[in-house]
Amino acid sequence: MGVMLTALHRGVPGSPTVVVFPHAGGSPRFFQHWGTALPATTLVGVTYPGRDTRVDVSYGDNPYGDDLVGLARSAADAIGHAGIASPVLVGHSMGAYVAYEVAAALTRAGTTDVRVAVSGQNPPDDRPTTTLHLADDADLVADMVRQDPGSAPLWQLHEVRSMFLPAVREDYRLLETYTATATVVAELLVCYGDRDHEVSPDRLDGWRRYAARFHPPVALSGGHFFLKAPDAQLPRQLAGYFGLC
Repeated sequence: MGVMLTALHRGVPGSPTVVVFPHAGGSPRFFQHWGTALPATTLVGVTYPGRDTRVDVSYGDNPYGDDLVGLARSAADAIGHAGIASPVLVGHSMGAYVAYEVAAALTRAGTTDVRVAVSGQNPPDDRPTTTLHLADDADLVADMVRQDPGSAPLWQLHEVRSMFLPAVREDYRLLETYTATATVVAELLVCYGDRDHEVSPDRLDGWRRYAARFHPPVALSGGHFFLKAPDAQLPRQLAGYFGLC
């Protein structure tokens, strides 16, 4: 169950590497425009098996992964094999949990300086209690459109539903069945949209227990998908908090 790492932007030699983890049903290409905001930084996107451009790739009995922690371990292995040192891991929505668990896996393997930024997500002990991965297609699509109204015309297309909805359903399953490892990572930054109804701002400080160095939650302008192109609020936060050029 391997993930695929793709260079979205190549920075100057020796520059920091930012590894991005997409939301449920999302693609790392969602972060492509960050190359402009962080020009000296190498930007690497993670594509989960069976998703996005890999939707037709077979990976055995369960192409989507048994659980979110296992998926994260696969990504941590890929990052290690790629020789990426001292990465900055950034995840949005479901990707926030994946990014945190990748940081946790790297920490347990002996990496002491991994930094992680989570966006648009409550702490792991306050994860969703829904079971939408067991719902019918209409309910699942309705929930995605609720979070991102602009996607409604896309999900009306039969070919889009038939190609991508199985992977989205599995992402929801990973999210809704996730149990955190509770590993303490080196450094963690929390960001969220000030009009994001998917998060509870008064609970975000709960991420504190998962990091040795914790940056209090930062409110940015927008809803759940505030970081859509061309928005550069989050990469600017990364530059400021983590010293990226």
